[in-house]
Amino acid sequence: MSESLCRLCNAKGTLQHSHILPAFLFRWMRESSGGGYLRLGMTPNRRVQDGLKRYWLCVDCEGLFSRAETDFANKVFYPYTSDSSSRIIYGEWLLRFCVSISWRVLQFYKDEISPTSLGADVTSRITEAEAAWKAFLLAQRQHPGPFRQHLLPFDAIGSITSSQDLSPNLNRYLMRTTDMDLCEGETASFVYSKLGRFVILGFIRQDRPNQWQGSKVHLRTGQIEPRKYTINGGFLDYLNARARLVAELQSGISPRQAQKSDEARRANVENYVGSDEFLAMLNDLTMFGEEAFARDDLLEEGAPKESKTSS
Repeated sequence: MSESLCRLCNAKGTLQHSHILPAFLFRWMRESSGGGYLRLGMTPNRRVQDGLKRYWLCVDCEGLFSRAETDFANKVFYPYTSDSSSRIIYGEWLLRFCVSISWRVLQFYKDEISPTSLGADVTSRITEAEAAWKAFLLAQRQHPGPFRQHLLPFDAIGSITSSQDLSPNLNRYLMRTTDMDLCEGETASFVYSKLGRFVILGFIRQDRPNQWQGSKVHLRTGQIEPRKYTINGGFLDYLNARARLVAELQSGISPRQAQKSDEARRANVENYVGSDEFLAMLNDLTMFGEEAFARDDLLEEGAPKESKTSS
């Protein structure tokens, strides 16, 4: 444990080793993989049991985030993952959860990226967004204002009308991968957080809000259900690029570690067949055929540091 100022409330105390993305997500990944292990995209040769953590939050602020995480896990994540046709009604806790995720991922990239590389205008907007999200989380303002949160649910896809070359791990990426990014695009800039089948976009700049319809998280209440979502035309390209990047990073696994992964699946074949990971793999196989295995042992977690993909 570390004694320092809490990044959220600025109180001095013993900081907790807090997850950037929620702990329940990594439990789900282990339990639904049929094998019980994870490999991080940046370090594919090392098996782990958990996601990235940082000493950022005091006990009270950690508890504040934990309550929102529990609501999201039990009322949204697990019901939707079990049945994507579910109709889910949410309350005020969902906006708080989404803001907490965007704020944490933004903290990560502030530590990783030199502000001078982003330009003065982008840096200024990031500062404004961070302040608005922080004030909202501390109940110092009623709404995050223009720095909106959007939540997009995904599931298996059978086909896409697109002229681009799709990544052959696209279903595995959309259904199971965790990922983070700070994206600066032509008409929007956002914090990108991917939690299994869910994507949270914390907008830092949104020049054309009409290009994003159906996914905005409302302050009081709303519904998550099968519906038509309108998204920026370049966002599919962005998702496809992220899937490719994760595949490229993960293809760096050594032959020895690839053999270990294969042996682990074979030893747990009864658990693997029928698991959520197996289902995602089958969807890629159906969509792409043998091309789905163009890279051996596509893994599960991304969180790469590149942050300049346009949208």
